[in-house]
Amino acid sequence: MKKALAVAAIVLGLLAAGAYWAYHSLDLIVRVALEHYAPAVAGVDVKVGAVDISARSGLGVVRGLEIGNPAGFTSPHAMRVGEIRVVLEPATLAQPVVRIHELLVDSPVITFERSDRGTNLEAIQKHIQRHVEESGASSGGSAAAEKENPAGRRFIVDRLEIRGASVTMTNPELRGQGITFDIPDIALENLGRREGGLTASAIGNIVALELQARIAQKVLTNIELLRKGGVGGALDALKKLLR
Repeated sequence: MKKALAVAAIVLGLLAAGAYWAYHSLDLIVRVALEHYAPAVAGVDVKVGAVDISARSGLGVVRGLEIGNPAGFTSPHAMRVGEIRVVLEPATLAQPVVRIHELLVDSPVITFERSDRGTNLEAIQKHIQRHVEESGASSGGSAAAEKENPAGRRFIVDRLEIRGASVTMTNPELRGQGITFDIPDIALENLGRREGGLTASAIGNIVALELQARIAQKVLTNIELLRKGGVGGALDALKKLLR
């Protein structure tokens, strides 16, 4: 009996220590999630400069996020973000569904590259979509969430904003050059509320589709401006972007 009580005490102690570590190590957990799980979802490398999130206040920031390009595309990255600010509900951090009051992506720099395979953003979005469908992540079920990451987390995002995004449209023939333009700010509300929470990949798929739609709208409404914006003798290459 004493041995059983001793074992139980040790187990409880380990669980308490694990809970304490998880609560006070959000920075590391988020960094690992971004650099380890995100590439499996998006099919590209993901790098993070720094993560600083307070479990006590729920305030956080991710700096220096870089999303790579899929195979077959020549640009060094698909997106770079200097800063992402987040406001979490601290009481939900240990629960299966985490409440995010605000997620602000500030001034992302996006490369929109078109090749014979389509565009890089389409390739990333399709990879995310396949992951969502294969895992059943769009349903928001806990089993699907467990397939996506060990923590099994789902999320409700009250408001997600992408502000000040700039896009450089290019193709392999332009060797990293192209036409740069801004797109309207994006604001999405109540993501996952109806479903009782969505996995990170399901939310990422929604954002990727919205970004593609905004870029396509900008290209269509400014096509003549884009035609005149060739880079030193590369007008023929630019025309291919507009097909």
